[in-house]
Amino acid sequence: MKLVDINADTEKAFFTCLNHEEPENLEHTAPLRNWYAEYKNKGYKARILILDDGRIVGKCHYIPIEHSPFVGKNLLAILCITVYPYEHHMGDQRGKGYGRFMLNHIEQYARSSGFSGVVAWAMDWHWNPVSFYQHMGYSIADKEDKVVVVWKSFDDDAEPPALLRLDNTIVEESEKVHVLVADNPWCNGNWKLMVTREAIKGIEQLVEYTEVETPFKNRIIHLGYVGGIFLDGKAYRPYQLIDKSADLRAEIIKIHKQKKQKSNE
Repeated sequence: MKLVDINADTEKAFFTCLNHEEPENLEHTAPLRNWYAEYKNKGYKARILILDDGRIVGKCHYIPIEHSPFVGKNLLAILCITVYPYEHHMGDQRGKGYGRFMLNHIEQYARSSGFSGVVAWAMDWHWNPVSFYQHMGYSIADKEDKVVVVWKSFDDDAEPPALLRLDNTIVEESEKVHVLVADNPWCNGNWKLMVTREAIKGIEQLVEYTEVETPFKNRIIHLGYVGGIFLDGKAYRPYQLIDKSADLRAEIIKIHKQKKQKSNE
């Protein structure tokens, strides 16, 4: 097997998070395609794992830390390592060492490129578990709620990284509900963005709507929620799968009614 840069023949697998057997939804993949175009000449690497029989079973991408959701010096930041997780088509490919293979490759690249270490984000729960990195020799450098920063140093003088933390959103008093959605442009799914756009259709008069990219230094959301939906500055169902626009629409209407009643008191 080999880990290679994406090209015209393989980019669909990367941009669809390995769902390349299905038609590409360009609205979903546009943020990641735009991200790739903007950062591919700034040290960003987008790669896929191909088996000897030609099957694509994994993807990973990484970038110098100054373009990442971390604070640090001379470190290579992993944005994502994914092994084919689906039951359909070839079936779940996790547990076969493909993740370890990609992580070893990333570390070799970091060493040969002169980086002082590698940093990644993990979750203190069942998905993207911290334990994967700890088994590979990584240690915890920072943590906020369920989001954990792990790193491996190649240099005794390397400084540990930290999460990028910025001020919370400031919400002005208004009867309208301030709806802010922040999805990671380097993730192809962008489900939060898609669900929020659908949720506000037909109730635009009730909301002040904002879309931002996260979680980078010129933005107002930090990695603590790995993006998210914020209603009047409060996170809506953080760390949960948000896939029903009707539920979100109902919550927005509920908040609007509460604010209107309060203003009439």
